[in-house]
Amino acid sequence: MNVTPIFTKSPDNLVFLDIETTGLDPLKGAKIVEIAMLKICDGVEQRYETLVNPRQTIPVECSKIHNINSDMVKNSPSFKEISQSILSFISYNNVVVCHNASFDLFFVHKELYQAGVPAKNILYIDTLKLAKQYLSFESNKLSHIANIIGVEVGISHRAMADVLTMAAVAKYIFANMYKKNIYILEPSIYKYSINK
Repeated sequence: MNVTPIFTKSPDNLVFLDIETTGLDPLKGAKIVEIAMLKICDGVEQRYETLVNPRQTIPVECSKIHNINSDMVKNSPSFKEISQSILSFISYNNVVVCHNASFDLFFVHKELYQAGVPAKNILYIDTLKLAKQYLSFESNKLSHIANIIGVEVGISHRAMADVLTMAAVAKYIFANMYKKNIYILEPSIYKYSINK
């Protein structure tokens, strides 16, 4: 798989992705209840967001975090119904950006696999990893970083609000890397295993 470098001065061909779920571990049956993506290609932005019916009850403790309950998703599409749209939106010439990428990408890959449309290995950048590596915040939580650098945070723990926050944080990180003479960032390759 060819790795396309990201230029920190003017990052492009990125897909910022965030999900909300019924729990923390897809190996224990947790499912996606919301997915949001922001694609930036040649400077043009596109958005994709939808609630997802997990075909299971959303635990109350999870609803308290993301404010999504079972009643809200009962008429939403299942992940299988939107799986092709998700793959098409990401496409293989883009780099996916997540904050704590291993969490989001494992969920997405597992659900794609279960939907019968497994994704190939994809390129990704983890803003959590970059924040730890190149900056020095007391906390590397997305909301904390956003508050420190003056980014207005939307409804916390809703997918699109987190995506927009992440995009602003990523631009800040890229700009700081560029100031430190780090001009090129090489994405990682996410290698999915169903029994991770």
